[in-house]
Parts: sequence; structure tokens; C-alpha cells
Amino acid sequence: SNPAKGRVMTALSVTLIVFIAIAVFYFSNSTGSPSLEKSIAVLPFINDSNDSTNVYLINGLMESTLNNLYQIKELKVISRTSAEKYRNTTKSIPEMSKELNANYFVEGSGQKIDENIVLNIQLIEGPTDRHLWAKQYRRRASDIFDLQQEIAKDIAKEIQVIITPEEEKKIEKKYTKSVIAYDYFLKGKALFYVGTGESLQESIPYFKKAINEDEEFGLAYANAAMVYY
Repeated sequence: SNPAKGRVMTALSVTLIVFIAIAVFYFSNSTGSPSLEKSIAVLPFINDSNDSTNVYLINGLMESTLNNLYQIKELKVISRTSAEKYRNTTKSIPEMSKELNANYFVEGSGQKIDENIVLNIQLIEGPTDRHLWAKQYRRRASDIFDLQQEIAKDIAKEIQVIITPEEEKKIEKKYTKSVIAYDYFLKGKALFYVGTGESLQESIPYFKKAINEDEEFGLAYANAAMVYY
């Protein structure tokens, strides 16, 4: 036997063992399971405030999170209508995962305190109910557009989804520069989703106020048109 050759083989064996150990450590500590399909559901956000008038804002943040995730082609996003059915459910995450065919779930809760928004977001692996990630966002209400973008990007990062430059532009698109117009729009949108004849009538003045604040606010025009239709 050649002593030099034996030392080389030993060194190679040690290197291989170290490499395998590093690989096992990396994959066992990564956030999401790489083998899972990137399917995700955004569950209805909860209003933590005692003030029920803030519900429209929390629901608006939930919808914006959903819409921003929709822009990422690598993600299969469960529709708002399907997720809304679980607003008051007692079912477990694994049960919902099976029914919706979703491997990841976003849960959120928040409140508006004076001119500040406090939002808690967590990401859960559906089949295992494993908690993957959580973050609390504290932002001025005037920074709501930046907050919406940040949430979607953070979620995509945690489940290891690549956002293309084109998709990032869509996520960063601001439909209005007016926070006041957007606030009116969210109030109108909340009534729009109630879906009764009375609530649809009540939504129209809010969309009109949004348009008065920003005459180029296309989403306000579009939603008003849907209400009239």
C-alpha cells in the first residue's frame, strides 16, 4: 500500500463527509421544503383593533398581498373567493391545505393606531402545519404602498421564489399617489365585497371621492363601473 495515496484518499473522504454535512444542515434549516409545489393561500386577515371601522384597511392589506403575489408566475396563488370561505373556520391548516391544494399559507392580523399601522404576518407550511416565518411590520399609514410591496417580497423570499424584474415592476406599481384617495377606495371596495344591493349603492360615493382626490385613479373608475353594471 502507498502511504501517500492513503493520505490522499483519507483527505478526500473527510472533504466529502464535510460537504454532505453542510448540505444536510443547509436543507434542514431552509425555510420552505424545496420539494413542495409553490402553491399559496392568503387567509383573511384579522382586525386586532377594538375599532371595527378599521376592518376595511386590514382587508385591503390582505387583498393587496394577494394581488402582489398573483404577479409572480412561479407561484400558484389560491383565489380570494376560495380563501374567504375560511374566514371563521375551525379547520386546521393541514385540512385547509388538502381542500385548497395549497402548500403554504399566509396568516395576518393588524390594527391601525392613530396614524400608524401594526401588521403581523406569518408563513405556515400547509401539510405539516410547520411555522416557517413571522414578522411584525410597523409603518406610518402614509407608507401603506411601500408596506404592501415589502410583504409580498418577503413572502416570496422565504419560500424561495424568484421575482423577475418585470414582475417586480408590477408589484411596485402604485395605482395612485394619494393616500387619501386610496383610503376612500378601500372603504368602497369593502362594501363592494359585501355584495348586497344596499352595500353596492353605499360603495359608489367612496369610489367617487377617490376619483375626486385623484382623477387618474383607474382602479376607482373600474370598480365604480362594476358596481353600476
